[in-house]
Amino acid sequence: MNLYKAAAGMDTLERLALGTSPIHRVHPRAKLLTTCGYVVTVISFPSDQISGLMPFLLYPAVLMSLSGTPYKPLVGRLLAALPFALMGGMSNVFFLPETALYLGPWGVSAGMVSLVSILLKTLLTVFGVLLLIATTPFFEISGQLTRLGMPKILNLQLLMTYRYISVLLGEAATMVTAYSLRAPAQKGIKMHDMGAFLGQLILRSFDRAERVYHAMQCRGFDGMYRKKEQPKFRLMDYGYTLGLGIALGVFRFFNLSVFLGHLIG
Repeated sequence: MNLYKAAAGMDTLERLALGTSPIHRVHPRAKLLTTCGYVVTVISFPSDQISGLMPFLLYPAVLMSLSGTPYKPLVGRLLAALPFALMGGMSNVFFLPETALYLGPWGVSAGMVSLVSILLKTLLTVFGVLLLIATTPFFEISGQLTRLGMPKILNLQLLMTYRYISVLLGEAATMVTAYSLRAPAQKGIKMHDMGAFLGQLILRSFDRAERVYHAMQCRGFDGMYRKKEQPKFRLMDYGYTLGLGIALGVFRFFNLSVFLGHLIG
C-alpha cells in the first residue's frame, strides 16, 4: 500500500540528517538562520524578476554537493508542493493577460511570468527547507527555535507532529488493509464509507495517542523534552552565517544573471 510506503519513508530525512559532512557539522542555529534568510530573500523578489532568482539555484546545488544529500528523497517531497503553487499561480494567467515580454515573435503575458515566478520560488524555498531537515536532526532544529523565542508549547506541538505523523499513517494503512480484505473487488474506499472510515481513524488515533503518552510518562516525560547541551558557535559557524548572508545580499540587490548576460554578449 502507498500509505505503508509513506510511513516507512517518513524517517528518510532523519537518517540523512545523521551524516558527517562539513554541512552536517555546521551549528544548527547557523543553518536555521541562513535557511530563513534564504527563504525570505527568495520570496521578496517581485513576480516579474525571474532572472534575479536564477543565482539562488546555486544554494541547493552547492549544499547538496557538500552534504552528499541524494536528490531523490527531496524531489519526491518537492513534487507534493508544486501542485498547490500551480493552482495558486494559474489565476494570474487569466487576471494578468497583458504582454510583459517577447520571446522572438511570441509575446508572454504578465500572468505567465507570474506563474513561472511562483513555481520557481516554491521550488527554491521548499528545497531550502528540505535541505535544512536533511542536514540537521529535527530535534536540534526544535531546540534552536526555542532559543530564538518560539513559545515552548507551540514548539512541542511541532516536534510531536513531525515525530508521530508516521504513526498516524500506519494506523490509516492498517485500516485500508482491513477494508480491502473485506471488499477485495473494491478499488479504494467508497465515498459513502469515507465518513465512517475517517471517524474510526480519529478514534484509533486518540487511543494510540493515549498509549504513546503513557509510554512516554513511564520514561519520565513531564511535558517537556530534556535537550542535551548545544555546542557553542565556532569560528566556522560565524563564517558560514556571514558568508551566506553576504552572498544572499549580493544576489538580492544585484541581478547577476543580467550582468553575466551583458558580459558574455
